[in-house]
Formats: sequence, C-alpha cells, structure tokens
Amino acid sequence: MFSRGKSRLGWRGLFKTVIVGCVLSVSAVLISGCSPDSSSSEEQARHAAAAEAASNPNVSERAAALVKAKNAYSSSSTATPARVVLRVGYENAVGEPFDWGVRRWKEELEARSGGTMTLEIFPSSRLGSKSQILSRIANGENLCTMADGGTYYGLGAYDLGIVFGPYLFKNWDEAFKLSKSKWFQMEADKLAKDKGLRIIPVSWGYGVRHILTRKPVKTMEDLQGLRMRVTDNMVQYKTMEILGAQPITMDLTKVNEALRKGEIDGLENPVSHLYGGGYYKNAPYLLLSSHVYNFTNMIVSEQFWNNLTPSQQTILVESCQRAAKFFNVLEAADEYEAVRKMEAAGVTITVPDAEMLSKLNNSAHAFYVLPEFSNWTPGLYYKVLGAKAIPWSFYSSSKHALAIRERQQARLEAERAAKGNK
Repeated sequence: MFSRGKSRLGWRGLFKTVIVGCVLSVSAVLISGCSPDSSSSEEQARHAAAAEAASNPNVSERAAALVKAKNAYSSSSTATPARVVLRVGYENAVGEPFDWGVRRWKEELEARSGGTMTLEIFPSSRLGSKSQILSRIANGENLCTMADGGTYYGLGAYDLGIVFGPYLFKNWDEAFKLSKSKWFQMEADKLAKDKGLRIIPVSWGYGVRHILTRKPVKTMEDLQGLRMRVTDNMVQYKTMEILGAQPITMDLTKVNEALRKGEIDGLENPVSHLYGGGYYKNAPYLLLSSHVYNFTNMIVSEQFWNNLTPSQQTILVESCQRAAKFFNVLEAADEYEAVRKMEAAGVTITVPDAEMLSKLNNSAHAFYVLPEFSNWTPGLYYKVLGAKAIPWSFYSSSKHALAIRERQQARLEAERAAKGNK
C-alpha cells in the first residue's frame, strides 16, 4: 500500500531525486598509478660520491671509497618502500553497499600505490565496536573506521555534530558542499589536533534517514509520544524529542525483539538498512521523512597520517574518493530497491504532505536553539547555512545539466547492476 496524503509526490519521484543527486558515474571511476622520481637528491649525491672516489690519487683510499660507493648503490637498488597496511573495521555485514565500497577502496589503493599500500578489511564489527576502534585509533594504531555527525558530537567535537541535525540539508548537493567547505576542514583539523583523529577529506553518502513505525504516521500528531529507538548520541536523541517522539537509546541488535514485544514503536535509519535488518516485518509503516542526509567520513590516527609521505597521503585520499563515488551510486540504487521490496511485502509508505512537512521543518528550527547545545560556537547554525549554500547558477548552468545526464546514466547502470544481483 502507498499513501501520499495531500502531496502528489510519490516515493518513486522522491527516490529518483535522491539517486539523481548522487555524484558518480560508475564508468568514470578510473585507476591510475604513480612512479618514483628517478633524479632525487640522494641519487645525485651517490653519483658525486662515486666520481670523487674514482678521482682519489691514493690507491688504497680510492679502493675503499669505491667499495663504499658501490655498497651505497647496491643498498639503494635493492631497498623497497615499507608496505603501509591500514586495517578498516565497520559494523556493516559482508555484501552490503558499504562493504563493497571499502573493498573497492582496497583495490584502488593497491593499484595506485603499486602494491605498497593496502587495506585489511574487518566487517561485522570484527575489530570491535565503533567506540572501541576510535579509542584505539586515538592511541595511534593503524586502524580506520567511519564516523558521522553523531559520532563527532560524542567525541567532543561539538560543532561538527551539527551536520547530523534535522532538516539541515535539502539534498545531497548541499551535504557534500558543506563537507568540502573551509569550515568543515577547519573543524576536521581541530579534531586531529585535540583528539588525534584525522578525517580523510572524502564524504560517503551513507543514506537519507527515514522513520519506520508499528503504527501509521500521516500527520505530525501521529508522531507525538511514539517510543523511537535512537543511537547513543545527543544529536539524534534531541532530534526525535523535538519532533514529539519519546527517544529510547537501544543497541540495534535488540530492536527487532523490542518491536515484537511492543517495547518501542519504531526506529529511524536509511531505508536500505531498515529493509536489510528486517525491521519492516515488525514495523510495517514507513514515513519518508528525509530528516537527515547522513554523510559519513573515514577516520584514521593523526599519527598514522603524519607518518605517510605527501605522495602516500594523496594516494590514500584519491583512492578513497574513487571508492566513495562508487559506493554512493550503489547505496542510492540499494535504497530504491529496498523501498520497492518493502512495498511489495505490504509496507505502507507515506510521503509527508505539504502541511506535515512544514510542521516538521518548523520543529527542526527549534532544535538549533536548544539549551543542550549551548556548547556550540555562537552563530554556528548561520555559519553552516552559509557554508552549505549553493548558488542558483550551479543549478542553471550547462555544466550542471551535463552532470544531471551523467548521474541519470549512472542511476540506470546501478539499477541494472542491482537487478543482476537479485
């Protein structure tokens, strides 16, 4: 069943917008390598030492110097760069889009580094929980995991936590623009300095978050008092509270049982995860609220980052960027398929009508002046609004029109790939 309320926008139109908003054509992801500089200063110094040794008039000294120069050449020709191994841990299971994205990152990294850099992959929390991994990263271990606004707030990077706030973004264009802004980079540098955690400057479009419930939600009044499961972070907790729900912190592994027993009324997450976790079987009402455009970043140790050469840092970032583009289309296609499958399974899907959407946004405005967020820098909300703003010329330019066509082609390719994996 499908309910639109007063809006004429169906979920297919909504998800077409989401998918078109992706930043990738899969076919555009290319692999390139790098080569060492053969005319380094060290090599020139070895040439000079050999020439000086050969010109020494003293036979014994000349012989000793030539042997020393020969050994220098020998050691330089046989030495190989130290292999960089980064272990990546995450909660997602094998076969999920994020897992595919990380595996693509591994392929890109190995190809671009000539095999001198690689990833060891640990899905399904095999390296421990996110908080455990982050603690080890802060202590300097060569580990990596993903983090978003809720994570940043929990780490004490309070200003970065605002990116997880409700209705901050209208689309992925705004979310990705903010993630590339000077403001975001400055905050990322503060996190590295204060906490020893370095954000790799690439954003992964983890998904648009929606609300799944045991009871129908078609109006703002229907949300009031619903017991909604949230993760253990203040931003998400206050989001549900400001919308009128009763937030309950709970581990995701306990949610299905809690839904069956009636201990909670629902949860919020990107639809691909709502479908993948089977939560729709116990909560058959989906509200496409789109209250958070959830981008995430990869986090490594500042110590690990500083131990890389500038060339290695570039390779790590560029390979991650290519993998993220690949993932973004996979995730969008997976969300589209998840909604179709949920609808086929009997889930009632509702798009908020204009009245409800207005009330949701008005409630969200109150979120940004809550006293609980007094630790934010004064004027933060307006600074972020400016940093994420996209000029109208971006949407009206011929360059943007070309990008739209490329994204539509990427969507078609992703849909074909999704159908082939059924």
